[in-house]
Amino acid sequence: MDKLLIVDDEQGSREALRLIFSGDYSVFSAASADEAQMVLSLEQVDLVLLDVVMPGRSGLDLLRQIHSDHPDLPVIMVSASAAIPSVVEAIRQGAVDFVGKPFDVENIRHMARRALETTRLHRQVAVLET
Repeated sequence: MDKLLIVDDEQGSREALRLIFSGDYSVFSAASADEAQMVLSLEQVDLVLLDVVMPGRSGLDLLRQIHSDHPDLPVIMVSASAAIPSVVEAIRQGAVDFVGKPFDVENIRHMARRALETTRLHRQVAVLET
């Protein structure tokens, strides 16, 4: 079963995402960048859903750290604000997708499936090339 990490300082958003994904995935959650890094150090996570705006370290800061430490780990950015500069910066920093709040349940499920499948295919290609 694939493992998802939800990183959002808002408990309601974490809970909503947990409910959306808990039937199909093993779901972990974190309320801050520091908590997220602790989970990532303990678990082999397959996908991160990461809020852009959080107190302390922002989601974009954590995104850079995730891609430094786990370059193949897909990250979908989540934000209540779909401001174009935030979206562009998230994609430039390596996010595979961006979704606004409130969530469209089918859309975010589709994004997660697509990100996980793309990562699986990249890993298979890498194995075949060796």
